[in-house]
Amino acid sequence: MGKETEATKKKKKWPWVVGAIAIVIIIGIIGGNSGDKSNTQTSVPNNQSAKTDSVGGKTENTKTSSKSDTKKSYKVTLKPGYYEVGIDIPAGTYDFEIKAGNGNVTTTSGSVNLIMGEQSDDMYQKSYKNAELSAGDTLFVQQCTIKVGSKSADTAIKGRDNSSAQEISLAAGKYTAGTDFQPGYYNITLTSGSGNVICEDNQLNAIMSKDSSVGVKEYKNVPFKSGYKLDVESAKIKLTPSK
Repeated sequence: MGKETEATKKKKKWPWVVGAIAIVIIIGIIGGNSGDKSNTQTSVPNNQSAKTDSVGGKTENTKTSSKSDTKKSYKVTLKPGYYEVGIDIPAGTYDFEIKAGNGNVTTTSGSVNLIMGEQSDDMYQKSYKNAELSAGDTLFVQQCTIKVGSKSADTAIKGRDNSSAQEISLAAGKYTAGTDFQPGYYNITLTSGSGNVICEDNQLNAIMSKDSSVGVKEYKNVPFKSGYKLDVESAKIKLTPSK
């Protein structure tokens, strides 16, 4: 055989070079695929939520809470007074039943407007079904005591700030909140005598007496903002801060 020329030797080296390049490309593809797999995130079940650690970036699965946890049966007896829904009583759908006295049961929103009483008279209702009481509304019970109950009330209620209110006793006369006594929410209790206790600013028109056939001895959670006028007629009362 004849001697190989220099040109022939150079041509024989090219297949090895092409093969080496192909191997490098295949290794790169395999390495890229394995990297993609390592970055795949684990799916979170529908009843769980993903929580990310702000420092380590870790993810843990936590079960979400349900609003139904705060829905419970609720019953209470309400004396004459003001009851803020979501603070004094929970929001819900209620049944009302008269327990004592005769008077009005209303809400500031107008969703409830009743005359309830023990008397056997067409004017007075002894019970009322499915009254809707929403958070932020106020139930006003005047001159009577009622029992209220809900099968599914939102018992997650909050308290009120009543730190400004201070206990005080008042004889018959005219008084102004912020001048004669501190603004706030008060329970008004009759201490002696009998008569009307009136505040047009909050629609209070109480007939107070120790004789239950004439009037009532107490009103609960009466709101007095600064400037509200209170008129006490022929009676002595005590204002005690509401809890």
